[in-house]
Amino acid sequence: MSYEIRNSLVLASCAALIGLGGYFLIRAKFGQDFSRIEKEIKTRQQQLEQLQISLSELDIYEKQCQAAQEQLRYYPKVILPEQTIHQTYRYLEEIDRAGTFFNFRFKLLGIKRQNNVSTASYELSGEGDYAKVRHFIRRLEYGTPLYKIEALNLKRKPEKQLTEQPASGSLDITIRFDGIFFTQLEKPDLMAPSPYAGTPAPDSSDIYDPFTPLILAQLPPNTQNLPDLASCQLVALSARIAFIQDQNGKIRELRIGDRVYLGYLANINLKRGEARFELDRGGIPETVVLRIKPSTKGGK
Repeated sequence: MSYEIRNSLVLASCAALIGLGGYFLIRAKFGQDFSRIEKEIKTRQQQLEQLQISLSELDIYEKQCQAAQEQLRYYPKVILPEQTIHQTYRYLEEIDRAGTFFNFRFKLLGIKRQNNVSTASYELSGEGDYAKVRHFIRRLEYGTPLYKIEALNLKRKPEKQLTEQPASGSLDITIRFDGIFFTQLEKPDLMAPSPYAGTPAPDSSDIYDPFTPLILAQLPPNTQNLPDLASCQLVALSARIAFIQDQNGKIRELRIGDRVYLGYLANINLKRGEARFELDRGGIPETVVLRIKPSTKGGK
């Protein structure tokens, strides 16, 4: 082995010994500090990840807060002075102009005072239809004064009473609600803030009435003079049109889907010479088939 190679090996060995000695010396002296720093780094990394998650959630909360602020900005509620407690009846008459929504009787049940706030309890009782009562409650809830409905009782009248008094409404109604008022405010005028919110009235025809009976006690009248199949005769058929003689002796042309009293024309069968109608007799479905028979008016 040459002299140069031997010196290189010696120097490499010395360098390795010095490096290992330095490493063990540093670990022996600063090992605990290194472990503590490593734990702190892991903890800070976890905190950073949590902050990043919180930051992403903050964006969502900010959007929700902005939406709530927009709603509150245009929310038309005002706490009125205590002097307006006895003007509530006048306010209710205004939102139920001419009794078009709900024919009610008004009663002030009592007033409770606590600190600077007064709570007045009221009761309305009367008659009306579901769609109109719903409209009345919507006006009350969206109006400017702060009223809160505590109890609502809707009961359908007996059929006998509905027959004797059809104009009074189909429901007996009782509404109990509270009004919130401040005792330290001036300008005691309940009508001043605007009698009701400027929201359009809902279309009564689009409101489902849960009090409508599934089976009617009486069939509705044929006010539109539609063909009454009980008194009709099928006189001719084509591929798309049924020709019938109605209860007035008039020949009518009916296409599939056209209305008759309590139902509609569902199908035409030229081969059998018949027309099939689907009826709803006050909640009871029925299929009626009229056939071309020279000697009869029609059959089922």
